Amino acid sequence: MLMAVVLTLISPTDAVLPGFLGRANYAATLKRLNLVDPDLVQRIHDGDGPKPLTCSSLLEARHTRQTRLEAGQPVHVRVTGLTPAVSAALSAALLDSPPKTWELDGHLFHVQETTCNPERHPWGGCNTYEALAEAQLSRQAPPDRQVTLEFASPTAFKSKGMTVPIPMPGLVFGSLVERWNSFSPMVLNPEMRRYGEEVMAISRYRLASRPVEHKNRSLRVGGLGQVTYVALAGDRYWLGVMHMLADFAFYSGVGAQTAIGMGQARRTR
Repeated sequence: MLMAVVLTLISPTDAVLPGFLGRANYAATLKRLNLVDPDLVQRIHDGDGPKPLTCSSLLEARHTRQTRLEAGQPVHVRVTGLTPAVSAALSAALLDSPPKTWELDGHLFHVQETTCNPERHPWGGCNTYEALAEAQLSRQAPPDRQVTLEFASPTAFKSKGMTVPIPMPGLVFGSLVERWNSFSPMVLNPEMRRYGEEVMAISRYRLASRPVEHKNRSLRVGGLGQVTYVALAGDRYWLGVMHMLADFAFYSGVGAQTAIGMGQARRTR
C-alpha cells in the first residue's frame, strides 16, 4: 500500500520560521506515529538504506532562508508511506484520528484537515505497487518515449562519494528502482539504472539550484524544477518501467534525504 497524506495547517500567530522544515516535519511525524506503533518508529529510526516514508517541508515554501507566516494563513505538509505497515500507521495516526496540533521547529499549528484524497489536495493519494505496474506494463498502446518529472523540493544524489545536485537520468531512475525493490513485493530488473545512464537523455529542463540547511548548519544543494527525459531506444518493457517509476516518484521521492523533505517529486503530463 502506498499512501500520501496532506495536512492543512493554520498558524495562530504571525511567525518567522526556517526556510526548510523537512526535518521538523519528520520529527513531528515520528512523534505522532509513536502513539500508534512505537516498534515501527524504532525500526524506521534505526533502519539502514532508504526510509519507508517521506516527509515534506511546507509545500508552499519558496526555499529561501526564512519562511514568514501570517496568522490564519493555511499551509500544507505531506507524509508518504511506502510499506503496508507505515501506510497503515499513517492512516491510523493522521486520518482515523487526526491530530489537533502539529509542531514544526517549536511553532505550534492548528490542524485544519488531513486527507489522502487527491480531489482535496493534488499532493494526496493512495495506490498499490500492483496497480502502478498493471497500469503501465499491461497497457496495449505503445508507451510514450518521454516523461516529465517535477522536482518540487531540492533534489540531490550521492554518487561516487560526491553530492550531485542535477537530476541526471541514471541517478533519477536508479534511485527509483532501488526504492521500488526495497519496498515492493514485485522486484524489477536493477539494470534500469544502466538503462537510464546509457539509453535515456534529457530533452528539456527548467532547473534552479537551492541550498538546504541540515544539522550543524551544513548545506546541501539540490535541483528544483522540471525535467523531461526521453528514451532513445528500448522495447515496451523498459519504456513501461520508465513510466511506472515516474508514477512511483509521487510516493517515494527521489534521491537523498527524502525522509526529511528533499526530493519531493511527481510526474507532470
